[in-house]
Amino acid sequence: MNEIESKLTNQADFLCEEMLINQTSCYLIGMNSLVDFPKSKLYIQQMVTDCNSTVQSIVISISDQINVSKEEAINAVLEGKLVIVTSEGVIAVINPVSQNLNRSIEEPKNESPIQASMNAFGEDININVGLIRKRLNTERLQHLSYQTGNLEKRKISMLYIKGHAPDTLIDNVKQRLEGIKYDIETIDDLNKQFEHRRLSPVSHLSPTELPIQAIHALKKNRIVIFIDNYPFALIFPNLVWDMLSAVNDRNFPFVLTCMLRVFRVIGALSTIILPALYVALVSVNPGIFRTDLALFVAKSREGIPLSAFLETILMVVIVDLILEAITRLPKSVGPAITMVGGVILGQAMVEAKLVSNLLVIVITAVVIASSAVIGMQNSLYIRLLKYPILILASFFGILGVCAGLIFTLIYLASLESEDISYLTFYIEPEGES
Repeated sequence: MNEIESKLTNQADFLCEEMLINQTSCYLIGMNSLVDFPKSKLYIQQMVTDCNSTVQSIVISISDQINVSKEEAINAVLEGKLVIVTSEGVIAVINPVSQNLNRSIEEPKNESPIQASMNAFGEDININVGLIRKRLNTERLQHLSYQTGNLEKRKISMLYIKGHAPDTLIDNVKQRLEGIKYDIETIDDLNKQFEHRRLSPVSHLSPTELPIQAIHALKKNRIVIFIDNYPFALIFPNLVWDMLSAVNDRNFPFVLTCMLRVFRVIGALSTIILPALYVALVSVNPGIFRTDLALFVAKSREGIPLSAFLETILMVVIVDLILEAITRLPKSVGPAITMVGGVILGQAMVEAKLVSNLLVIVITAVVIASSAVIGMQNSLYIRLLKYPILILASFFGILGVCAGLIFTLIYLASLESEDISYLTFYIEPEGES
């Protein structure tokens, strides 16, 4: 016990309390920031009252591990468990009454389900797995758990439905998770384990905070991964259909469901094409316009010293900065400040003849369209894809827009997650060819 104390006594939240069990002196060792000592002692006293056995028998009956080494005892204390050391030399580890360090189940903050359950995942990995099991109460739901990291030990859970997810995919993901040798701090760290391309904007993992979306992915032959202290489920592999379709869509009639998905496709294409199309038609291929429309566009740009490409780049960058500011500023003031700032800035730039009225309309449409796809991660990479197409359009016009779209499709088709293409719409279940 002295050796354990010497290792942990410099920790301000380290606590060692003496307790009598059947007139025998015992010591309770733990971290009071992780362990609720009063309730844990009350639990042990109740066990002692109900049992008339020896101290060693009582300790064995309530402990998870007995006669552990000094290193194992220290690790158990750091993990938030309670270590009991008796005067007879017995060192045991028990699961105490822990401090309440987790949020209760709350409503989703990053996704807006319509006509669906309002529960969202939290930081506790056991609660997250429980939310899945509550709805999928079948023995075919398989749950595997791993512990990774050296400094920051984190649990990772892997869920799949036996007979749905392909065996090859399951085996590959198991090998990836078992081979983790470093701390997992971010989703990008986990992406690297799946051999994510460093410069690729598309992740192997699709995050969601909605249990119904995770369950839908499991039924569609995919794998769901949870990381402790991370309030999202990570769906593997990430497919292009994830940003166009949500399980909540099917709460509406079939025609309305198709309409919503068509609008998302239009939103994604508009985000990529509209700025480049403006530059191509104004500066490179103005002859495509009818005469009256060409005169209208020329009049809207009268007196503007910047080229169409420069004014478009300027507006696109400013709008992306405003969208990022909305995300980073406090929620109480962020939307108001950025909305007022965006309106005033846009109006001032038009009156100062730095940008045209037509471009302001185009950029506003792009901002709205980029929000039509599902998931912030998907919206971000769609917004990124418009820049290379915009550059091509400034040199080659309409031909550059078409070439940029073709190169974008080729690039997205080249992305794979465990030999499953990103542009795949459906993963075949086990047993089908």
